[in-house]
Amino acid sequence: MEFQLLAMNDSVGLLILVVGMAVAVALIALLESKMNAPQPAASVPEERHAPAAAAKAAPAPAPRAPVVETGVPAEVVAAIAAAVACLEGGAATVRGIRRLPRPAGSRRGVWGEAGIAAVTTPFLS
Repeated sequence: MEFQLLAMNDSVGLLILVVGMAVAVALIALLESKMNAPQPAASVPEERHAPAAAAKAAPAPAPRAPVVETGVPAEVVAAIAAAVACLEGGAATVRGIRRLPRPAGSRRGVWGEAGIAAVTTPFLS
C-alpha cells in the first residue's frame, strides 16, 4: 500500500513538472512574440502653418575642430572625439588634445610603475 502511494505521488509530481514547463515555454514564446513584433510608426504632426521666423532661422554654426598638438595622429583624435561623444551623448565638445609630459625620473611609464609597486609593496612592509 505504501508503495502505491509513493507511485501516485511520483506521477502527480511528474504531472506538475510537465505542466509547469509547458506554462514556462508558453510565457517565453509570448514574450518573444511581443518583443519581435513590429512597432507602429509614430505619427508626426504636420506643420501647416509654419511661422516665418522658423523658415528664416540661421543655421547652427559648425563645430570648430579641436586644437591638436603636433605629433598626434588623426586616428587618435577621431577615436578620442568618438569616445567623448559616446560617453556624453553628444552634449560635450572636444576643444583640444595634447600629450601629458612624462615624469623625468621614470622610463617605465604609469603602468610600469604600477606593476613595480604591486610586486614590491609586500617586501616593504
